[in-house]
Amino acid sequence: RLALSKMESAENRVVVASSEGKRKRSKRRRRNEKPVIAPSSLPKEVIEEMESLSFAERHLKIAKESRVKLIMVIDSRLLAWNQLLFYPPPDSNVSFRMFCLESASLLSSTLINFSQGFDNWIFISGNCDGLFCIHSPKTQSIYVVNPATRWLRQLPPARFQILMHKFDPSLEEWKAMDSLFHLAFVKKAAADYKLVWLYNSDSYNADPSCPNEGVTKCEVFDFRANAWRYLACTPSYRIFPRQKPAYANGSVYWLTELHEGRIEVVDFDIQTETFRLLQNIIPAIASSDPSHVDMCTLDNHLLKPTEGTWEMIFSIDLISCPCPRTEIRDQFEWSRKDLVEPSTPVAVCKNKKILLSHSYSRGLVKYDPLTKSLDFFYRDPMAWRKVTYFQSLISHI
Repeated sequence: RLALSKMESAENRVVVASSEGKRKRSKRRRRNEKPVIAPSSLPKEVIEEMESLSFAERHLKIAKESRVKLIMVIDSRLLAWNQLLFYPPPDSNVSFRMFCLESASLLSSTLINFSQGFDNWIFISGNCDGLFCIHSPKTQSIYVVNPATRWLRQLPPARFQILMHKFDPSLEEWKAMDSLFHLAFVKKAAADYKLVWLYNSDSYNADPSCPNEGVTKCEVFDFRANAWRYLACTPSYRIFPRQKPAYANGSVYWLTELHEGRIEVVDFDIQTETFRLLQNIIPAIASSDPSHVDMCTLDNHLLKPTEGTWEMIFSIDLISCPCPRTEIRDQFEWSRKDLVEPSTPVAVCKNKKILLSHSYSRGLVKYDPLTKSLDFFYRDPMAWRKVTYFQSLISHI
C-alpha cells in the first residue's frame, strides 16, 4: 500500500490516501565483503546450510510472515551525552536498534563500524529483505549492511558521488542544491537486488558520458556486475528533492516538483526499468505544495487490480489530540498549527493504532483513532531513519 500524507498548515491535519492498487553463490568472496564468522563448534554441514541461499530465502519467508512487527531505528549516537564533549563520536559508526511495535520494548542494539566515513551526511534506504543501503553524497562511501548478521559490503561510488567529489561544493552550495540525495534499495527477483538513484540534472552533476540530457538522471547499480550504469530514459519532470522514494509491489515512486500548478507521482517499474506518471491522484494532493506531502509504503499494495483508483484510508486531526505527556518527553509539539511538513505513518499496530514520524522530531508516537490521542513511543535526537523491519540472513549479494 502506497500512502500519501498531507499536512495542511491551517489545520495541521494528516491525510493519508491509498491506491490499492539460485543463482549459485560464488565460491570466491568479493574482495570488499566482510563475512559473518560462524561459531566453530557447529558441524561443517550445519554451517554450509546456514550460509546457503536457499536457507536464507526460507528464513526470510518465515520472517515476513511473522505476526510480530518490528521497528528499526537507525542512529549515529555512540556515547552517553556526558561523554560527547570529550569524545565526539566518529561518523563511521552507525547504531541499529530493533523495537517491538506493540510493546515499544528494545529487543536488540547493534553497532557497526564502516571503514570509510560519511562526513556527517548519512542517508539510509528503507528496509529491503532486512538489508539497508547507507551512503553519503559528500563522500564516496556507499555500503549495504545486514544488521542482524553484521555482514556488510562496500560498493563502488555512484557517478553522482564522484562528480560531487570533483565539484567540491562549499557548505552554502550544498544547502542550495536541489538534487535528490536519497536512493531506493529494491529487489527484482530472488537474490537479484538493485539500487536506483534518481536525481535532478544540474551543472554540478553534468556528465558527458550520460546518455540522457533531460531534467533528471537515473543511475542503477547491478550487484551481479558490481557496477553503476545510467538509464537513457528518465522522467521529464524535476523530482522534489526533499523526499525519500517509496517502494511497493515491484515499483519505486517519487513526487515531482510543482508543474503547471500540480505535483505528479512518478512510477519506476523494476522489471522493465521504465518510468510513467500515475493517474487519478486525489485533487487535494495533486494541488498541494510537495513540501506539505510525504509518501510512504504501508503493506505492499499499490493499485486495486480492476479499478486503479485512490481512496481515503484515514484522516488524523493533530490539533485535537491531547498529548502533553508526548510533547514533554519528545520535546516536539505535534499539534503545532504552523507546521507545513507532514507527519508520516510508519506502521499500523494490531490494535489499529498508527505509528507516526515527523521530520522535525527524532521520535515516534502512536495515534489512537478511537480516543483521538497521541502517546509516546520512542525518542532519540540522533535517529536518522525509522522503518518497519524483519530480520533476515541474506548476505553476499
